[in-house]
Amino acid sequence: MIIVITGLPGAGKTTTINEVVKRLGDKIVVISFGTEMMRIVEDRYGIKHRDEIRKKLTPPQIEEVQIEVARRIQEIANTTKKLILVDTHAAIKTEFGYMPGIHDAMLNNMEIASFIYITTKYEEILLRRAKDSSRYRDEEDKVEISLHNEMNLAVLSSCSIKTGAPVKIIINRDGELERAVEDLQEYLLKWIHQS
Repeated sequence: MIIVITGLPGAGKTTTINEVVKRLGDKIVVISFGTEMMRIVEDRYGIKHRDEIRKKLTPPQIEEVQIEVARRIQEIANTTKKLILVDTHAAIKTEFGYMPGIHDAMLNNMEIASFIYITTKYEEILLRRAKDSSRYRDEEDKVEISLHNEMNLAVLSSCSIKTGAPVKIIINRDGELERAVEDLQEYLLKWIHQS
């Protein structure tokens, strides 16, 4: 079973996932879509950092790699009883404009049970991004963050309509990480017990 988890950059998606893995590690496999893409683009295109993908590759090149990764993930899902949690982006801001991180070509190659979206207040996003020196993120103001959030929700809505899979929204408020972690854990356990 595959569940796709996305989030507004800076909303704490990775932190939330890492905390849930500590609790459910034996029941889930987390696959970072970006890491899997890096394995391909490093050799094929000489890309050195995942944030360069959206800046140096054209949309058709990105889509080709995404399809390849989606097929690999489905192969993994077909060979395990564990829940596969795919960590990715819904909408990706590129030099060409916003591009779907999840699109028809991927949806046709993965059997997705649900989508999860982690978000928070835009002011909190700005503060978190300012503190995170490990990522090469574009500087965005509140309006741009709001637009990115709207694009993410539009992509997830489209994916939900196409697949019939529900979208779960988790709000990771500042100082309330435990609440977001518990929300995610409970949601994943519902799917684990259903399978």
